[in-house]
Amino acid sequence: MAEPKGTDVRTLAVRVSPDFHQQLTMVAQVDEITLTDLMMKALENHMALRREAPDFKAKVQKALEEAEAQMARTRAMLLGTLPEGEAPSGAGPDAPATGRSRRKGDEASG
Repeated sequence: MAEPKGTDVRTLAVRVSPDFHQQLTMVAQVDEITLTDLMMKALENHMALRREAPDFKAKVQKALEEAEAQMARTRAMLLGTLPEGEAPSGAGPDAPATGRSRRKGDEASG
């Protein structure tokens, strides 16, 4: 399960107590796998369990709906199809401007 050198992988560092580290090491030795493989299996099992959990599925659905709504707002802004008078997401008439702006002293020189 270890990734060969040169592949695009990320490193995670996990701090554990010396006792827990020893337990993990012993389990890995008994299973005749590396500590990294043991942790990867544990993470994969956790991910599989979470994906099947009803509460996680509900959170995923909500996140997807929010992402789709944001994409629709972005599409409307880019295509210029926002309804008249509707401000972009969260930006009302009194909302502070985002992005670059000039300082008052820069206006005359710019």
